[in-house]
Amino acid sequence: MSEETILTASHISKRYGGVFALNDVSFSLNKGEILGLCGENGAGKSTLVKILGGYVKPDSGRLTIDGHEIELGKRVDPALITIVHQELSIVPHLSVLDNIMLGMKKSGFWYLRRQHVESVKQHLDSVGLAHVSPYQLAQTLSLAERQLVEIARGLASGAKVLLLDEPTATLSDAEIDKVFTIMRGLKAAGTTLVIISHRLDEVYTITDRVTVFRGGEHIFTRDTAQVPSEQLVSAMLGHEVERKAMHTVRPQSQDVCLACENLSLEGQFGPLNFNCHRGEIVAIVGQLGSGADALLKTLAGLEPNAKGKIVVNQKQVSIKGVQHADQLGIAYVPEERAAKGAFLDAPIGMNLSSRALGSLANMGVISKSDERAMGVDLARSFTLNPERNHEPVSSLSGGNQQKVVLGKAVATNPKLLLLNEPTRGVDIGARADIYQVLRTRADSGLSIVFFSTDLEEILDFADRIVTVFKGQVVNNVLRENASQQSILQDILHGNALESHKEVAA
Repeated sequence: MSEETILTASHISKRYGGVFALNDVSFSLNKGEILGLCGENGAGKSTLVKILGGYVKPDSGRLTIDGHEIELGKRVDPALITIVHQELSIVPHLSVLDNIMLGMKKSGFWYLRRQHVESVKQHLDSVGLAHVSPYQLAQTLSLAERQLVEIARGLASGAKVLLLDEPTATLSDAEIDKVFTIMRGLKAAGTTLVIISHRLDEVYTITDRVTVFRGGEHIFTRDTAQVPSEQLVSAMLGHEVERKAMHTVRPQSQDVCLACENLSLEGQFGPLNFNCHRGEIVAIVGQLGSGADALLKTLAGLEPNAKGKIVVNQKQVSIKGVQHADQLGIAYVPEERAAKGAFLDAPIGMNLSSRALGSLANMGVISKSDERAMGVDLARSFTLNPERNHEPVSSLSGGNQQKVVLGKAVATNPKLLLLNEPTRGVDIGARADIYQVLRTRADSGLSIVFFSTDLEEILDFADRIVTVFKGQVVNNVLRENASQQSILQDILHGNALESHKEVAA
């Protein structure tokens, strides 16, 4: 790693109203390093990213990149710094090719697609998307594939500084390994990379140095190898924290809330079998494309063409759609909170109560006072400040936005809660809040089935773990009988001795 400085930010400050989002922040980046940027949601990381990209103008400060003085508040040349955003900036109705070339100066005044096809194919291949046509519409891609297109766009820019905001949040372990290989190759070629991640194992795996932000202030920048994980977490939170032992698995109820028998969806999964008991938290685990996430969407009513038997609360059902799932007492939280989970411009309180308005209506008239009271109760239960219920959801940090989405889902008092990547992009503090609230609900009888690509989350949150490989159940075990190694073996290789194995719950 070179000691040559490529970027310097000096005395950056930004206020929103009377609150500092960034307070006199100064830091620098070295050429050819990978720096981890850590901090809780709301620590100031997102504001800094927007300032570095020219999306937000700070109240004061100075920025230089590769010796160039940057005009603050004006879009920075992608050849100097390119940002791969957590909330995807892909344009759904454009092709993959057009998305990658969008805004590139190298495309020239006259944009001739055929001149860029081969280079775009190379970038797609480098991120594991060789199967994707440059002419394919972005809206036809999965969330993980769109994230990889974002990374391919960053590679195509040839930027001196590449900033990756939660680049692996939607990716499988195999895809993460590929992204890390790409990052190491870019570093070797002299590119400077900044990765924002709430997965601390990734920070220690890939970064040379780590920077911590808290409350809008720069706490420290140090060599990653010299910072113990406990110290890193304490710096992010502002106090010492002791990692709690994994929760004790609750006794399994004899009541089955959900039973799937020979369930299949053509081209996606099955036939497979599994149960979820009353008050149980079950993780469905598999690589993207394994069918694990498609199974969750089938149970949510998003894939109505599945075959087989689904029994909910001792009654066989055919889930015809999301509204029908709601009527059956099934609530679903999607993986994209910004696009699918919340009304970002609407008030927090209105969002929280929006799925339960039917229960508040009398003769077709909704009681505003009852609606406000419900919003206050839900806000408090998810450790949100109810005094902010009049503010738009967009004013909240990512972790608190996720709490709103979860609050919306439980407002209807469902019997079964389906969660797709429940804490994607959520910091360690907000994760603990979310787990505690949901575990309390499970203790009261709520059954939870969730899909996640985060192994730490799976081992922290689940009572039982169902692994899926190529559409088949590989293993179905209590959390205490699982490990990261056994889960990875299942989802990466399946069962080496049998085509599949299904263990009765």
